[in-house]
Amino acid sequence: MRRRVRRGLVLLGLALAGPALAAPTAGELRATCETALADAYRGEAAAMCDWYVAPCGVCGPDGPPPKDWCLPPGLADGELAQVVVDDLRGGDDARSAPDAVKEILRRRFPCDAEE
Repeated sequence: MRRRVRRGLVLLGLALAGPALAAPTAGELRATCETALADAYRGEAAAMCDWYVAPCGVCGPDGPPPKDWCLPPGLADGELAQVVVDDLRGGDDARSAPDAVKEILRRRFPCDAEE
């Protein structure tokens, strides 16, 4: 448990530090999201996971949708996190989390050509 909390704090520190520091790794994100999922996807770990698993330029109902992927309506935050965690397992844990997540979202949730 202490190890998970420490990883979560490292991830939070990276997120709050801004662009001067590197983004968390895919392994760090996976560990944080797994912690959140084990805790009914609530609390600080869930918020940290959401920051990377559900990236957006302008968040909220009035913000534009991402251009590279289209999430199905009604997909819960925890469900999206589980999809990303499942795809991160067995991958390169040293890879940049934002890059890995964007690739997963593009592949798993492509937009229809008709939209």
